Amino acid sequence: MAKIQSVLGGLDSGKLGKTLVHEHALIGFPGWFLDSRQPKFKRDEALVRVCAAFEQLKDYGVQTVIDPCPSDIGRDVDFYAEIATRTGIQLICAAGVYYEAAGQPATFRLLEEEAITEIFVKELHDGVGETGIRPGIVKIASGEPTMSEYERKIIRAASKAAAIAGVPVLSHTESCHCGHEQVDLVTGAGVCPHNFVVGHSDGTEDIEYQKSLAEKGVFVGFDRFGLDIEVPDEIRIRNFKALVDAGYRDSLLMSHDYVNCWQGGPPGIPPGVSTSEILPHWNMTHIFERIIPQLKAQGMTDADFDQILCGNTQRFLTVEPS
Repeated sequence: MAKIQSVLGGLDSGKLGKTLVHEHALIGFPGWFLDSRQPKFKRDEALVRVCAAFEQLKDYGVQTVIDPCPSDIGRDVDFYAEIATRTGIQLICAAGVYYEAAGQPATFRLLEEEAITEIFVKELHDGVGETGIRPGIVKIASGEPTMSEYERKIIRAASKAAAIAGVPVLSHTESCHCGHEQVDLVTGAGVCPHNFVVGHSDGTEDIEYQKSLAEKGVFVGFDRFGLDIEVPDEIRIRNFKALVDAGYRDSLLMSHDYVNCWQGGPPGIPPGVSTSEILPHWNMTHIFERIIPQLKAQGMTDADFDQILCGNTQRFLTVEPS
């Protein structure tokens, strides 16, 4: 049975269980510490809060969570390992960096593509820094409306690293731009289509875009349920059910892209205002409490959700030896 790398070591692919593919324990955008209006980040208190949220997932049978935070926006593998140890949730982290406009590209901008691939491969093989904690996926990201040359370089380098190390790739897209270009770059580097999910593909009303991704053999990320800034959940539910009815059930993945804890506060939101005040249903249990019941009322079954949350995620994460 194939092994998948978690922050606490290797997992048998058959023991992943119900999996959320895109959630965040902790995010800190570059320069978050420069905002003196924000309260001091208290790591121990944050850890208690985040562990409590992960404990809630067990009430819904969730066994595994992917946290694809890139290294330049707050990735903290020791924090993840502590969550996994305290809660028993199998947590998978990522190698990779964010898109140019929101990440911290200065270091990587100066490096050749081959050097960047080498950096990612080293993390995937040896672990992050001195921690020994190995990422189990690669994260890529691109902005809008077009992909920058910097982002193309990073995506090519990261995808080569994923192919070398034998791990899947998960992406961030902005407003559903550049999904097809991501597919071409990732698969062109040797990653199998079913080991790639185009993230945030639910941020549009355009179901033809979503179908066209599925037709390429990649997974389509409906991974922002509850985040009603781009499109409301009613649109996500409508398109999700229509895709299932059209035969694309086995190409869909579900999650929330929820951020449990912010270093320095959510960007663009005044100090003291929480995301729950603006997005009351954006949390890691929203799918189970509100979305699945609505989809079941429209005819979907437990077997459908077992396939999407267990079978599809296992297929996405399992990389067959070349």
